Amino acid sequence: MLRDLRVCFLAGTLGQGGAERQVFYIASALKSAGAHVRGLTLTSGDVWEPRLEAIGVPVEFVGASASRLKRLITISKAVRKFRPDIVQSQHFYANGYSAIAARLCGVRAVGAVRCDGFYDMRDCGRHLGKLCLRLPHRLAANSQAAIRNLVSLGCRRENLFHLPNAVDLTKFRFPESRNGDSVTILGIGRLVPQKRFDRFLRIIALLQQKCRVPFRALIVGEGSLRPELEKLARDSGLCPGVVEFCGNVSDARSLYGKAQMLLLTSDFEGTPNVVLEAMASGLAVVATSVGDVPELVQHGVTGYMVETSDEQGAVRHLDELVRNPCLRESMGARAHAFIQSYHALETLPGHLANLYSMVLP
Repeated sequence: MLRDLRVCFLAGTLGQGGAERQVFYIASALKSAGAHVRGLTLTSGDVWEPRLEAIGVPVEFVGASASRLKRLITISKAVRKFRPDIVQSQHFYANGYSAIAARLCGVRAVGAVRCDGFYDMRDCGRHLGKLCLRLPHRLAANSQAAIRNLVSLGCRRENLFHLPNAVDLTKFRFPESRNGDSVTILGIGRLVPQKRFDRFLRIIALLQQKCRVPFRALIVGEGSLRPELEKLARDSGLCPGVVEFCGNVSDARSLYGKAQMLLLTSDFEGTPNVVLEAMASGLAVVATSVGDVPELVQHGVTGYMVETSDEQGAVRHLDELVRNPCLRESMGARAHAFIQSYHALETLPGHLANLYSMVLP
C-alpha cells in the first residue's frame, strides 16, 4: 500500500513541537516503506527542516506572502509539480490550504487535528475553522478525545481517523540507572496559558511545604508567559533553589534521563508527546485528566490522574512518589512497557496504510 505512494505534507511550521516531531516520524516511516515524500512549510529555517532533508525529504518554503490567496497559489504550484497521490496537512490551521490545493490538482486531502478539537476550532475562528474541518477528505486526529469532541460539533464520525502519536524507543528508552538520591520533577511545554505552568508552580510550592525529602523541579520551554512565571516562582520562594527555568532544549533526552517524574498541568491537550516520551523514558507521570492523557496514564499503575482543579491531589501523589523510590521505579517500568506495546514507531506504517486506504479511491 505505501510503496511508491506519493505524499506531500504541508506543515504550518517545522519548529520545535510535538506535531512537528510527529511529521518527522511519519515521513521516516513512509520513506522506509518505499513511499515518495515531500514537505511544504509556511515558515522557514526551523529545527525539523534540516532533519527531514537529511532523511531524503525535500522541504520547500511556501509561506513568503502574507496574502492567503498568494500562499494558496504557491502551495498549489508546488503540489502540482510534485504530483502526489495525497496532500496531508500537519496542523489544523493549514487544512484549508492543503485541501484546496489538493482539489485544484485533482488529488486527495488529509487534514490534521492536533489538539482536542474544541481548541483547534476556537483558534481558527468560526468561519476558517469550519473550512478546515470540512474541506479535507479525511481528518487524522491524534486523540480519541478530539474525535468525540468533533462528533459532538456535528462532524461525521466516518470522516475522522485516529492516528496515534508514536515514540522513537531507540532515543527515548528506559535507563539502566538514574541519579542517586536526587529527585527531579520535570515540566515540559510552551510557556503559554494552555499549559498552566502557574498551576505547576503552585503545586510545587505546596509540595515543598509538605514533603521532607529534598527535590527540585525543571521547567523546559519558552513562551510569552516566562517573565510572569519566573516572578511567580521568585514570589513563592521557589527560585532560585527549587525551580529552574531551562528554556528551550534541542534534545530533551538527557533531561528525561535525569528526572524521576513528569508533572503535566495543562487545561486541555490532544495526545501530548511529552507524556509519551516521559513514559518511554521510564518516568512516573502525574497529569491532569485532559484529552487522551487518561488513555495513556493508568491511574495507580503507570502514574496518577487528577482533575484540573485538584492541585492538592497532585501534591499528594507527588509526595508519595518523591518519598517512595520503589513505587516510582515500578510505575516507570510499567509506563515504558505500555508505550512499547502501543506507541512504538513500528506501529506507524500500519496506521498510515489504513488511513490512506480510506482516502484513496
